[in-house]
Amino acid sequence: MSTLFSIASATHSADPTTKPLHYYKKYQQFLSHHGISPRSILEIGTYQGESTKVFSRAFPEAKIVALDIELRNIDFSAFPNITYLQADQTKAAQLAEIILTHFPEGIDLVIEDASHFGYFSKLTFDAVFPFVKKGGAYFIEDWGTGYWDSFPDGSRFQEFPIAVHANNLPKRLPSHDFGMVGFVKSLVDLTHETAIKTTQQAESKYQSRIDTLEFGEGICMALKA
Repeated sequence: MSTLFSIASATHSADPTTKPLHYYKKYQQFLSHHGISPRSILEIGTYQGESTKVFSRAFPEAKIVALDIELRNIDFSAFPNITYLQADQTKAAQLAEIILTHFPEGIDLVIEDASHFGYFSKLTFDAVFPFVKKGGAYFIEDWGTGYWDSFPDGSRFQEFPIAVHANNLPKRLPSHDFGMVGFVKSLVDLTHETAIKTTQQAESKYQSRIDTLEFGEGICMALKA
């Protein structure tokens, strides 16, 4: 039986911009562990379409909508379950319209592999994650750009001083939060609403929308609560 990882391994190119094989291995493990066999897949950031075709082969019964800000001449003719559309990951209304048109019942799996800018990815997450079904998955790729000086919103790894307060106990433990690194770290806030609620808030804006949050090298995987 072919698996996501075996299909990716068999078709993987030498293009340095293509998705690393260990991403597929982690994705396969996550989906299997949580019993997810996606029938509706949204890919944001398609580039040359190699991973889009891998997911199409792995999940032939799934409807796949692949988005990119710039459409390329990609031959998807052998993949009837793929719809290829132009879209801007920062435009919430545009994304919502596409989702409501193609996935009126919600999305089982999102793969976000677009600009790799932290703020842009946050805008995408805020717009798209509400449409993910309970028990669905949202994958974020290449968050390591936040450690790169060469990336517009990244920076080489930095450690920040800890300010000591009363009783020699620091209240804040600041850490590297540039670009994508800062964005994926912020998702922890969506896993523990009960701890965030206060007597001043009947309902926290940080509702527990994430059941499980898992990190791997270059990838972040969230399970919708």
